[in-house]
Amino acid sequence: MRRWGKGLTFVGLAILVVSVVVGGILAATGAGNIVNDSFVVEPTARHAYDAGDTFTLFTEDGRAPSCNIDGPAEPVRNGSLTAEFDHDGNHVESFASFEVVQGGTYTFECTDRVVVASVDVGGILSLGGGIALAFLGGGLGGLLFLIGVVLWIIAGRKPRTA
Repeated sequence: MRRWGKGLTFVGLAILVVSVVVGGILAATGAGNIVNDSFVVEPTARHAYDAGDTFTLFTEDGRAPSCNIDGPAEPVRNGSLTAEFDHDGNHVESFASFEVVQGGTYTFECTDRVVVASVDVGGILSLGGGIALAFLGGGLGGLLFLIGVVLWIIAGRKPRTA
């Protein structure tokens, strides 16, 4: 039983450390890649996109300003992506998301200050997966570690003689 205790202790510790380290790295890189390629429309801006790219419009005050987007083809409005982040020290919330049908340069004109950003779904999945791996893998490793330590201690005791 003592051998099982040692084995579970070291296996649990290894799973705990690897899960927390790898999960932390995945979460950190995912968080850094969720919002990329952002710029401000105040009141106009131009940006080049490739076909298939997506972008989301964000506002600081929660109200959706009126925006006109001109380019080689009208971008298609996506489902309602709800996202928020801090941009240059200001908290912004999404109000519209689009997919570019035809690549080229697009001109944005809005009635109020708008932040336009590409939101990477892969970054969101990496963040969530990293957090899940850190907690679930770390929890499993911690549990195996504790069971191993208990078995190691119990098996290491000498029986009492009367």
